Amino acid sequence: MIPESLIKKITKDDYLFAGLSSNVFLRPKYDPKKHYLDLTQKKYFKALLYLRHYIKVISDYYFSAVQDAKNIDLFMLTPSISSPMGPGSDSEAIPVKFGKFNCYLTDSAQFGFEPLIINGFDRVYCYLPSMRGENYDKRHLNQFYHCEAEIKGTLKDIKMVAEGYVKIMTEALLLMDNIIKKISRNYEATKTALNKLLEKKKFDEISFDEAVEILEKHNKKEYVNYTDKGRDIRAQGEIELMRILGITTPLWIQNFDRDRVPFYQKPDLNDSNKVINADLLFPSIIETGFGGEIIGSGQRQDNVEEMYESLKRQNLKSEPYEWYIDLRRQEGYSPTSGFGLGIERFIAWALGLNDIKDAIIYPRLKNVLTYP
Repeated sequence: MIPESLIKKITKDDYLFAGLSSNVFLRPKYDPKKHYLDLTQKKYFKALLYLRHYIKVISDYYFSAVQDAKNIDLFMLTPSISSPMGPGSDSEAIPVKFGKFNCYLTDSAQFGFEPLIINGFDRVYCYLPSMRGENYDKRHLNQFYHCEAEIKGTLKDIKMVAEGYVKIMTEALLLMDNIIKKISRNYEATKTALNKLLEKKKFDEISFDEAVEILEKHNKKEYVNYTDKGRDIRAQGEIELMRILGITTPLWIQNFDRDRVPFYQKPDLNDSNKVINADLLFPSIIETGFGGEIIGSGQRQDNVEEMYESLKRQNLKSEPYEWYIDLRRQEGYSPTSGFGLGIERFIAWALGLNDIKDAIIYPRLKNVLTYP
């Protein structure tokens, strides 16, 4: 799928790392006081930069040339947050005072996509930072890169787009053999995992209910959050689920409990307490490597009354989202679906990293002062 001209560029740059000692590519321990100096001296960051560069290049190629999607330049401030607002979310918005108005740093591009879809675009995408305010850990950064897409169509349609995206990025990583050899935690495990992923024609899928039942059956109930508004699975539960199933390639979990996800996810036609959504989970490639949810996707609400009902069920005020709801009343509106992939999570998974900070050039961490 990758054009020959791009393959030549990737392999030519990858060759720069051939024959070099792996010892000079050791990951430095993050020190916010001298991180700027590490960037000038440590070869690990040079290799990581090349890898990240080509992931961005491949992303633009895939969406523009393969999917015929248009890249959208979006805002970094918004009065309407999207991802951190569902009751089951582990995210927090970052408030900002901008002039006389209270707003937030953008957590997701989705709300910027949907008005443009109505204006005659079938597919749009972006590759931009998203900002979240929760405490950072080995899975979470306070600023991370997000490749997101929105299309006219159903969840089935967007899952196909997402799977194609994962596979072409995997193809690109396999072209960077010398880089992977230098900075992955287990070169052979990474190569095996990447090749297995490409061999899989279609990723497996199970329902959210089935996932919970499997964890319960194997005495892993501690990995499920049970609330009066529904359930969700902890990150460790996602990894444990794939271990139980013996899964070695990504797995879709779909149809989550309605009141634990954002109000804009469309209720399932067969069960109004479920929604038409899916998360793509990745199995850890080594024992302590990164794994779990890397892609979140969903089909959007297309019914105004259902949207008000979902807001009410989740005890959310409708005022910040009236403009979003009103889109459904506009001439030319048609249902859409979208997904977002965390770039650092994908890199951390592929390299077998156990800390997402090692997958980004400039970590931005809550209450940690760093330069520049």
